[in-house]
Amino acid sequence: MKNIKSVYSTLLFSLLSAGLTLAETETIKYEYGGSVFLDVDSFDGVYNPVSVGTDQQTELRRAQFYLKTEFEKDWSTKLQLSYDEESSSVEVKDAYIRYKGWDFADITIGQDKEPFSLGLMTSLKNSNAIERNLASQAFRLGRNMGVNLASASKAYSWTLGIYDVGEYGSDTTQGGGGKLAVTGRLSLSPINDDSQVLHLATSFSMRDLDGAEFEVESNAEVHGSVDVLDTRNFQADSLNQYALESAWIKGRLALVGEAYYQDVKGTVDSDSALYTGYYVEGSYFLSNDSLRYKKGRFTSVKPNADLGAWQVVLRHSYLDAEDNLDGMEISNTMLGVNYYRKAIKLMVNFIRTELAGYDVKELDRGDAISFRAQYRF
Repeated sequence: MKNIKSVYSTLLFSLLSAGLTLAETETIKYEYGGSVFLDVDSFDGVYNPVSVGTDQQTELRRAQFYLKTEFEKDWSTKLQLSYDEESSSVEVKDAYIRYKGWDFADITIGQDKEPFSLGLMTSLKNSNAIERNLASQAFRLGRNMGVNLASASKAYSWTLGIYDVGEYGSDTTQGGGGKLAVTGRLSLSPINDDSQVLHLATSFSMRDLDGAEFEVESNAEVHGSVDVLDTRNFQADSLNQYALESAWIKGRLALVGEAYYQDVKGTVDSDSALYTGYYVEGSYFLSNDSLRYKKGRFTSVKPNADLGAWQVVLRHSYLDAEDNLDGMEISNTMLGVNYYRKAIKLMVNFIRTELAGYDVKELDRGDAISFRAQYRF
């Protein structure tokens, strides 16, 4: 069977060529920008199991640049590149072309983020915390090659796509190779005005892993630490996962919660596993500001005053990755303070992690303080 990536590449090239042909007679609009994160993490306990005392890591967490082009009428493209300090390399994040000429939906072909979970669909640069909650980390799907249909308005949004399996099963040496995933998300906003927003949503992903190796990893919300959770590897045939989302914004206050469920079928029945998780998060602006919401996700905060905006965040997250006499349960509590001013965002997170389960050794608790300086251009 022809590799699915070759099919996507051919379609993407064809649409890009069509768009460039159209651009010869039409005006092209450009938009570019990016973001830079500098992080400092200080941690102990389960975050630092091989050393005594507190460890500290400083890193260039993100350096991204994007370029969007919009052809008159119905065509647009996006290319986003990211520099990885750890590997000293540049990787492609988004690379797609989009057609918006149909009334019922837009079609996107190329590499894009799979539509799963409010916490994952909201960009990290717009997140209330330095790292995504540990449940979102464990159930993340990331960006993969695919084709999706999407439509959005003030009252709803929906996306349905077919993707190359990507991280799990795309490597033929691991037993993968061109297998597909179907991922979709539906959100409703029955209340959405200047005074308050109510968001309700659900998302799913059904993935053919074709015997590829599978595991769950999480750094428990501290990027500079080792993986606190690293379940055993086993060969998996398929993965189905689901999320339920809710959010309420009322003036300065915002409440958010999500629940996750994952069913992994092993090539050997005894390897199959069920993992679950959730998080609840509350935030409050000390200044006269509010979280901004658009088409099923949170967008960037724009302070109302020249002096900037102050925000306090409290979050509790839980992950049950314990099954088949393996793995662990993790509970995280995070207190954060954020400051926004124009293109600058400063963040401080205080995190406590507690562990239980089969893989817990001598240490069952850890504390961390994380700082981020973020700049957008």
